[in-house]
Amino acid sequence: MAHYAKSQLWHASTLLFGFFLTEICGIGAGTMGWIMAASLLLNGMADFVMGMWGRHRITDEAYARRVQAIGGPLTCAFFVLFCATPFIAADVRSAWALAMLLGFRATYPLLDVPQNSIPALLSLDDYARCRLLAHRNVASGVATIAISVIAAPILIRDGNLHRWMAWVMALSLFVCATAWWLARTPLAAEACQSEAPARAGDGLGFATILCALATMIAASAAFRLIEPYYSAFVRGGAGLLLWAAVGGTISQPLWAWCRPRWSTVAVLIAAAITLAGSAVILLSPLRSEVVGVVLAGTTFGIGSGGLWLMLWSGMMALAAQGGASRYVGIFTCVSKTAQAAAFLVAGHILAASPYRQTMSDPLSPPSLIMVGALTAIAIVCLVLAAILILSRKRSGGTSTTPRQAAPTVRAPG
Repeated sequence: MAHYAKSQLWHASTLLFGFFLTEICGIGAGTMGWIMAASLLLNGMADFVMGMWGRHRITDEAYARRVQAIGGPLTCAFFVLFCATPFIAADVRSAWALAMLLGFRATYPLLDVPQNSIPALLSLDDYARCRLLAHRNVASGVATIAISVIAAPILIRDGNLHRWMAWVMALSLFVCATAWWLARTPLAAEACQSEAPARAGDGLGFATILCALATMIAASAAFRLIEPYYSAFVRGGAGLLLWAAVGGTISQPLWAWCRPRWSTVAVLIAAAITLAGSAVILLSPLRSEVVGVVLAGTTFGIGSGGLWLMLWSGMMALAAQGGASRYVGIFTCVSKTAQAAAFLVAGHILAASPYRQTMSDPLSPPSLIMVGALTAIAIVCLVLAAILILSRKRSGGTSTTPRQAAPTVRAPG
């Protein structure tokens, strides 16, 4: 529940804040790109500092739970103040939005890094930790669905600022309550353990994981920035946010089930195929039809969800060996920095294009951003698969995934 609540804060900031600044607050797309990029860069730096600070302090899950409970109210206060930007005078609105968003990004690591360190601090083997991460990702996916069906319609269709602020206040209270609840509730790690042998990072080094993460997150952030505009200005595109969230959610138990049974290479190739399918749909006439939007959104969520789970599992396997918050801080720092670059580039492309009229054209620059993003994530999957194949050959053909362990592992839930 705490991860679900925290994820709603984050997904609101990545899915809706860009659209909120341009279409509700009346801020130009170029300025929006700079505001979002600057705030994400600060967030990444704060993640790194928090990770380094917690390296020798956040050494057990009980302390991590206490720290995230302290960070929750601070983060939510800035979240509320940023979301109140439309009520600020127009001549200082951009400065207010930047200041409050910087405050939100600077305090979010106090909630995020300790909470994300908990799976690495629990006494779990690799497969049990992967299942726990899959369940967390399901909670995150459900949070995205909640944003898509509650908050997004308020902004995209209604534009009712009083309803918007009511939702903002309710979410903030929910985040604080669940962070406090997590701090007061001891976690029973032993219930999640399995008898399968442990692996560290699927044979991928931390540097390789970070490079893959940076590319995937930059592409995914660009795709998600354009999603609300696609929903608003493409005929039949209203469900893209929802179906992308649904695909990401339903894929997590599936990928967690496949991971001990398939080779990691097979998982990556399957993810690449689904992402390529989504890109083809967005270039075809189906992009403005309901069935096309459902397929494009769902396959994006499924494909990116598979890579996301693999990268998180690889990082957490390394983090569990010591210095959990350091690994988490560096991992999320790279993620936020990549998002900053994506928002900056996509914001300038939106500013240079009459996107309200051209989003319906599959070959317009904003539309091609989405197709290019899907292609980039698919390429990341294939490159990682090639690295693992070459690594296996150099090590004498030993598989990275011991199939004999599969019968001892149960699917999530």
